[in-house]
Amino acid sequence: MNKQLRQRLEKTIQIAQSMLKEEEFHVSNSEIDCVPVPVTTKTAAKTKRWVLKRGAKRVGTWTFQIATGGKAHGDLYLETSFKREAV
Repeated sequence: MNKQLRQRLEKTIQIAQSMLKEEEFHVSNSEIDCVPVPVTTKTAAKTKRWVLKRGAKRVGTWTFQIATGGKAHGDLYLETSFKREAV
């Protein structure tokens, strides 16, 4: 097993353990691909016309590089924490 694959696997296990303990996790940039279940931000959900269900809890945070050279961050929620927006 190469070093990069090992690091990705360790990050995936770390995230899964945090989620099982109901603790928040943090990922940076492409580490978002290591999250073992579907998660999304409120902004991404809004583009799909989803709204957050009442009582939904944040499961983690995501920091990522933006094209202008700065950094941005978002709160991560399980995709099952959203519902279709009422029309």
